[in-house]
Parts: sequence; C-alpha cells; structure tokens
Amino acid sequence: MATSSYFGRNSFVGAALETTYGTAVTTPTVTRPIISCSMLRQVEKVERGNLRVAGVAGLRKGHYVISDKVTGGLELECTYDNVGFFIHHALGASATAGGTPNTHTYTMGDVPVAGTTLRLQRGTSDYSETFEGVVFNTMTMSCAAGEVMTLSLDMIGETSSDTEGARGDTALSFTDPTYENLVLHQHAGDLSWNSQTFNLIDFEYKLENGLSDRMRLGSLLTKQPVQSDYRTSTVTVTFETDDVQGYQKFIADTVSDLSVTFDNGASSGDERELKFELNAAYIESYTDEISETGLVTASVTFKAQGDGTSALALGTQISVKNQNSTAVHNG
Repeated sequence: MATSSYFGRNSFVGAALETTYGTAVTTPTVTRPIISCSMLRQVEKVERGNLRVAGVAGLRKGHYVISDKVTGGLELECTYDNVGFFIHHALGASATAGGTPNTHTYTMGDVPVAGTTLRLQRGTSDYSETFEGVVFNTMTMSCAAGEVMTLSLDMIGETSSDTEGARGDTALSFTDPTYENLVLHQHAGDLSWNSQTFNLIDFEYKLENGLSDRMRLGSLLTKQPVQSDYRTSTVTVTFETDDVQGYQKFIADTVSDLSVTFDNGASSGDERELKFELNAAYIESYTDEISETGLVTASVTFKAQGDGTSALALGTQISVKNQNSTAVHNG
C-alpha cells in the first residue's frame, strides 16, 4: 500500500492563550515560522514488577502506563514585531507606553501566566498537532556575529488534544504579519555594565523559570505546572580580552545594572529596538583560557539579582519598540 511522504518545509506554530488551563483553543492568536520544534507527547511505560515470566525465554508478562506528558523545545527567528506573546508569557508581566513607535516593557511577574495552546503544523503534512496546557520553562535569546537572533523556548505541556487521534487535527493556515523586521547581529550595541562598555562577539540572554509538573493520583496528566525553584536570569557574552577591567571586577565581586540594546538604526515609526537589562548583576563566571595562537577571548556570564518590588528591580526586563498597540500582539 502506498504511503504519503511529507517534508519539513513550511512548518510553523500557532499559539493562543487558554481561558482555562488545559482546554485547547483551536484558533491561534499568532502564527510563526519555525527553525525547529521538538514538542512531543511522552507516554512513559514500565514493565510490571512481579517476577513471573513467559516460558523459558524469561520475558516479563505485561506493562502499564505511568504518565502522559508533553515536553520539548521551540526555536524561532527573533523579530522586533512578533515575539511579544512569547516574551510576555515567559517573563510574566508587560506594559505599553505610546509613542512613535510604541515601547513595550516586559518584566517579571507570576508564572505561568496561563496555559497556552500550541499547534504545530508539521511541514507539508495534511495534519497539525495540538498541544494544550503549554507553559514556558526557559527562554533563551541569542545572537552571534554574522547571524540573526534566535528565540528558543523549553516547554512543558499537559497533553495533546487532536480530534482525530494523534497528529490528527486538520491543517493550519499561516497568517503573514504586517511587519517582521529581523533582529540582526549588526544591530547590536555594546554591553554596558559598571560604567564600562564591551564590544561583543556573541550574546545570550537566558531566563529560567524553575517550573515543574504536578503529577498526582487519579490522572496520567499533570496539573498546571508551578514555580518550584528560584528563577534565574543571566547574560553570557564573548569579547576580546583587550580590557582587563572585567576580570578585575569579577575578582572584586562588583555589582551593577547591565544593558545590551539591539537597534535597526531607523527613525520615527520605522525604528525598532530590543533592549535587555539585568538588575544588580554580578559576574558569575569568567574564563579566558589560552589554547592557540589566535585572539584571546573571554567568556563571561552575568547574573541578575532582585533588590526591589517592581520593574527592573525585580531582576530583569526586556523592552521592545515596534508599531503594535499592545505588548501581547499577533504580529
């Protein structure tokens, strides 16, 4: 019997906010093309623990299912105009100030904000897969010389809810956004910290929310995940070691606010900006090993601390300038 062959091209995801955790919303609020997605329903099975076997072969007699989970990662191109949904749900809070363009500020709030329904259109397949009760455990935004910035999310979900069986939802439609505007490596400014500036080779912003699932008797599915560990926010960068001040401040345990801004260089309504900030950041690690004759570079990780009750003082914030009227937008 002939089988259909499908290809990964034209894969994308659709995301929508759930009114009730774990109740799927079939119509996406935002659709985005993907670089990769490893979301998968993980049905964990174990063999029965008794010592009975079948005949002389010694195979165990039976097994059972102990959990039905969804985990995986999602990697997207980072744009100035289309990432508000994901940043808001990863950080937890946001606000918008009007202007030309508007400025959206994302700060640390309670997470998860709510469940998200994530629908994955698997390339040229006739079907999509719907994951419900998805929350964002970690968010990483990174860029290196010669590259576009990427946004990566590690996620936990409740289950999938396809109406026609596994990967049985009908195909999704992709909606082209009005604007995209890629965040490119040449848009990066210097890192500012402790009245110093560092010209970067690469950059990574990482937020870890410390979420964990909640398994209990009576169900194979998790309840809405909750924060069960401390949240952390770091910036890891590489730069040439032509300035020893960074190493000296690492030894001295200096603490200062940190910022890195990406800006497309345009003006008025065409201006786009993405700014990362850490509050009361200290250098958690500093390495500049020498192993070859080339340039000596340092890899440095700055870690945020909270020293207040709102905005940046909670530990970290991300600010985005674009023409969207709200911080959580459909692009």
